[in-house]
Amino acid sequence: MNFTDNDCNYTDKDLISYLGLQESQNISWGSDYEAELLDYFRNGQVLTGAKLPWAKTHDKIRFRPGEVSIHAGMNGHRKSMVTGQMMEWFAADGEPCGIASFEMPVRDTQKRMCQQAAGSQYPSPGYIREWAQWNFERLAYYDKLDTTPSSRVLGAVFYMAKDMGCKHILIDSLTKCGLPYGERGAEKDFIDALCATAKAFQIHIHLVCHVRKPASQGEEYIPNKFDVRGAGELTDLVHNVFIHWADKKKIKLRSKLDNGLTLTPAETVYLDNRFDQRLIVEKQRNGSFEGTIGLNFDQSLQFHDGRKMHLEFNRRVAA
Repeated sequence: MNFTDNDCNYTDKDLISYLGLQESQNISWGSDYEAELLDYFRNGQVLTGAKLPWAKTHDKIRFRPGEVSIHAGMNGHRKSMVTGQMMEWFAADGEPCGIASFEMPVRDTQKRMCQQAAGSQYPSPGYIREWAQWNFERLAYYDKLDTTPSSRVLGAVFYMAKDMGCKHILIDSLTKCGLPYGERGAEKDFIDALCATAKAFQIHIHLVCHVRKPASQGEEYIPNKFDVRGAGELTDLVHNVFIHWADKKKIKLRSKLDNGLTLTPAETVYLDNRFDQRLIVEKQRNGSFEGTIGLNFDQSLQFHDGRKMHLEFNRRVAA
């Protein structure tokens, strides 16, 4: 669009000058960064951001303000369970979280998270009441099921960030955000909007995505970032990409044992030496670690790294 003297007395030159003035606050000579550069050479990149519940990840993975992470995996590979546990542990560390789960009622989401917090399938009524009250000003929920227009999703993110002070917001999942199927431009625009929102409010947005069905190997196939369903730009635009993978072979072997069947020596070795769950860091733009974190899975639906955890109110302890 061209501006002329007939359009509010603005010309193209006036517009460019105005835009330049607006951006001038972000432009300076390189010498202004001398102190920051010296500090970086002296001390290296400082690892900052929210920590995951598992101690062995603390020097590897952080969730920083102003970033967007994709959490991807096949159906049934527990990505919602893992991210739900992450949210309540972030909240326990003083960073309130918002959860928009379009595939489960709030009641079901809370039931699962309460079990994880207690480290028990059957928390006591007293613990349930305390946990529910502990949610106040720590965990907020967008009570909306099924597909929701992307504009309303962004509105919910805006409200939870600005008015409720949430530092992490989980959107579960991209397929429920009302984007036209196969419309790559709409998906890219939505991710751009999430990135802009995360930066503007200095929050971390966690987006659950699905992956394409593997051509072979079935559920034993371990996906990577190129398998994330949607526009190819999705994983390019976000800051971090995580793959969630449950070891279905191990689940089947455990089921054989539970049904009184005998395992072969090779099956026993597999069962005894493999983690139940893998958290695979495929991309971490502002962190150096990329690789696999192994986790154990408990009947309480809690993921842990060898010791079950028990979330106590105002603090965390290992059980």
